[in-house]
Amino acid sequence: MQLLSIGKKQRIYTVAFSPDGRDLAAVCGDLLLRIWDLETGEVRRSVPFPHASSGYDAAYIDAGRMVFSGIDLNWWDIEPNGWNLISAGAPWGRRLRVSPDGKYLVEVDQVRSTEWVTGPGVIVRDTATWEPLLPMEAAETTTGGAAFSPDGRFLATGHMQHVGRRRRSIGFPPDLGLARVEFQVNDYDYLVHLREFPSGQVVRTLGGWQQPVTELAFSPGGTVLAGTAGPRLRVWDVAADRELALHKRGTKHFKGLAFGAGGQFLATVSNDETVRIWDARAWEEYRTYTWQIGKLLNIAFAPDGLRAAAGSDKGQIVIWDVD
Repeated sequence: MQLLSIGKKQRIYTVAFSPDGRDLAAVCGDLLLRIWDLETGEVRRSVPFPHASSGYDAAYIDAGRMVFSGIDLNWWDIEPNGWNLISAGAPWGRRLRVSPDGKYLVEVDQVRSTEWVTGPGVIVRDTATWEPLLPMEAAETTTGGAAFSPDGRFLATGHMQHVGRRRRSIGFPPDLGLARVEFQVNDYDYLVHLREFPSGQVVRTLGGWQQPVTELAFSPGGTVLAGTAGPRLRVWDVAADRELALHKRGTKHFKGLAFGAGGQFLATVSNDETVRIWDARAWEEYRTYTWQIGKLLNIAFAPDGLRAAAGSDKGQIVIWDVD
């Protein structure tokens, strides 16, 4: 087990292994994007970024470049430490995903109401020029979840859809003498679009998620799609178009999920100190790792699947060998 620390009790927003697995990058709450050399445990590169209330994300494009989302969308030329603007401004909660071949960047924002849509939903950029491709169909009202299939042929994106209004009411203690108040609120369906890529054509829609889909991941074989919506973990057989598993763990919301390279296991974190490993055949909890470094907010596997890393809300990252 290896422990990395920023020396301050501030959250780690995201972690990502480099393509060769030798480095680990993290977006840190002290407003530094750091890269650690995992052999020495030392920070070998870092770059500051401004505070953004809209959140942060980062991903490797290739061994020498990363893309970062904060107030603006930037790419980082790592070795010469060049910080380059792609696009000014930030939609709320922008998430970044890079295609397996590194040729495309997908951006999705996170909306919580169809009445307050501030971003375009799904944006795809060519990583050679950073120019956006033509808009995709049904690209609006994204909820943050996005994932490429391992062969790059498909892209899954989470969305919300207004389906009408429903009646709500609030009651008061009898001694107040107040009548029950009734009112109406918007009613939504939460769904995942499975798209051909790069055309963006929707080939299948998975509905019934009940809450915003914030995390998605394909299995290494590309046949299984896992997603989280609030405290629910849902697993779907893409080829057979059927649900394989649905788990709900109390009220704690899932914060991250990732498949191991071999595809036998799925790991999740849920805003507590425990990593849960799920058997990807029986879809039951296989084992847990409890790391006393604070609430875990994200998780990633190294490309070879032999190590995993999770970042916490107290400025620490744990890296361990996967059994």
